[in-house]
Amino acid sequence: MKKSAGKKSNPEVKINSSSKTGMWIAILTIIIIVLYCYSPSLSVEKEFTNWDDTGYVTNQSLIRSSESEKVDSLFSTSSHVMLNYHPLTMLTLAYNYSQSGLEISSYMHWNLFIHILNVLLVFLFIYYLSNKNMLISFFTAIWFGIHPMHVESVAWISERKDVLYTFFFLLSLLSYQYYLTTKKWWGIIVVFVLFIASCLSKAMAVPLPIVLILLDYYHGRKFNLRSIIEKIPFFVISFLIGILAWRIQNQGAVAKDGVFTVFQEGMFACYGFVMYWFKLFIPSDLSAFYPYPNLGPEDNLPILFYLAPFFVFTLIFIIPFLLWRKKNELLKPYVFGMAFFTIMVALVLQFISVGSAIMADRYTYIPYIGSFFLLLKVITHFKLEAKYKLITYIFLGTYTCVLAKTCFDRVPVWTNSETLWSDVISKYPFEIEQKGNQVKIIKYGVEVAYKNRGNYYREHNQMKLAFNDYNTLVMARVKEPLIYSNMANMYALEANFDKAMEMYGMAIERNDSNYETYLNRGITYSKMGNRSASIADFRKAAQLLPNNYQIMSNLASELLNNKQFDEVINLSQKLMKLSLTGFEGYFYRGTALINQKKYQEGIKDLLKSESINPNYSFTNYNLSVAYSLISDRAKALFYAEKAKIQGYPVTEQYISSLKQTKL
Repeated sequence: MKKSAGKKSNPEVKINSSSKTGMWIAILTIIIIVLYCYSPSLSVEKEFTNWDDTGYVTNQSLIRSSESEKVDSLFSTSSHVMLNYHPLTMLTLAYNYSQSGLEISSYMHWNLFIHILNVLLVFLFIYYLSNKNMLISFFTAIWFGIHPMHVESVAWISERKDVLYTFFFLLSLLSYQYYLTTKKWWGIIVVFVLFIASCLSKAMAVPLPIVLILLDYYHGRKFNLRSIIEKIPFFVISFLIGILAWRIQNQGAVAKDGVFTVFQEGMFACYGFVMYWFKLFIPSDLSAFYPYPNLGPEDNLPILFYLAPFFVFTLIFIIPFLLWRKKNELLKPYVFGMAFFTIMVALVLQFISVGSAIMADRYTYIPYIGSFFLLLKVITHFKLEAKYKLITYIFLGTYTCVLAKTCFDRVPVWTNSETLWSDVISKYPFEIEQKGNQVKIIKYGVEVAYKNRGNYYREHNQMKLAFNDYNTLVMARVKEPLIYSNMANMYALEANFDKAMEMYGMAIERNDSNYETYLNRGITYSKMGNRSASIADFRKAAQLLPNNYQIMSNLASELLNNKQFDEVINLSQKLMKLSLTGFEGYFYRGTALINQKKYQEGIKDLLKSESINPNYSFTNYNLSVAYSLISDRAKALFYAEKAKIQGYPVTEQYISSLKQTKL
């Protein structure tokens, strides 16, 4: 039967040219746009942040180990980093360190390079998934590459794990598509090996077996014994990696039972699901940290949380049901795109509260591939006359330009800790009203943002700015004890000892098992001249953290000043074992021996200390005193003058007395 003139077929809108030249032009265009949008990340001002970068790179001993030890230590399941097991990720960071130390450009170049590879893999994956539709492939890839929600995964060095696991994940999906086409037995082995590599880069890869089943459905593969058996090894690996990840996360990242109710956690999950879709279309008010909502007087959530489940139910069940009822050809693309997004985001929807943020931009890195595919399938589905085609292309171009501009503006937020946390604070500030001694919290902000920015200011000697950030948290009476300890340290530097002791007391009230608080209070007591209190605090710190060199060194110094020489000698033996050089151990023992009038033994230790560290003025001055006590005035004068040159306050009267005696 012929079709009537008034009716036409309803083909998808496609770019006519599918030639290799067209593909290369599309790929080159994508690379140029992505590089432009991320160019601010290559700035010379780029620094590591104090959010996880210290744990992954700057203070991470695993990446500094020797080549023979590196692989064994990184792949050991006991060598997890920041409560995550991702040895391949750490191996790449170790390689960066071996090549450039802590020069950040190497790390950033790697992140960006892997991201661009991922963009190209997305292009190829969608190209074959959409039956070589260039329009869908191009825009899915470019949106994946420049969506501002993905900036966190690329510009944050610690998120190497995100771009790396995605790389192997996408390679695995592409290999599976090839396997479905060729049916060659070795194809599934390649898929499996790439899946393991993805899991060893980040445990978030564990849903891949379900995505493989989803690909079977989309490509119309029959579910038979072979299709089931070939997935069993994948599910075994997923189970093992999942159990390992859960065991490690339970050491600190998972919120304790009772913090939120099961109902509230369900609302959090639905809210996150909806907000990820909202920010896909309107990527505004992005933040590195999205705090949990402030509960009402009866633990009530904001109204949006109660509405979110209805949106989720509509997206996941109602719309596909209606498409099924109408036998709409969009059913399969809709189910694939929505299921892909849901499967990949489900593990981070806070059904069980992990960490202190309700959602995170980086969690959309892979899931948005399904979202973009679904959106573009809908756009290209309907029959379009010329004028509507133009409108469609204007929309696609405009949306792409908006994403590019927003991405370009978002990247500099990750320049350093100040820019990062200032951005978070601008979105979630504390609002505090103070009248006399009465303090009222009008709005709660992000505690970690003020703490980490304060730490950044303190480390860069911007004490007034650091004080302001810490003081905001003190006024808000936050639970974090180190905030009060940091404030106490700042008061101590200003010799405001009363306020310092008040802050130390508040820190200990919140956590009486933190060694740093006792260590810092002990140092402050030492400045105040209260040696007995200082020694007591150092002993408490040593009890909480045994064999810590800094604690034991401070304790030895205070015991020496308190003339407890026998204890100093015993403690010095431990210091020598704990330190690679041991110069402080020799210094303290030598000084204690001299005070016990064991001059020759003491001088021997001090000379050993001086040979290890000849620039320590205290050693040279004590040697001068020791030699003067045994009447060796020439050596006493030599070490006195050396100590003075090094900055020790040697009096002219003392030097003159040595010179006169010498004459």
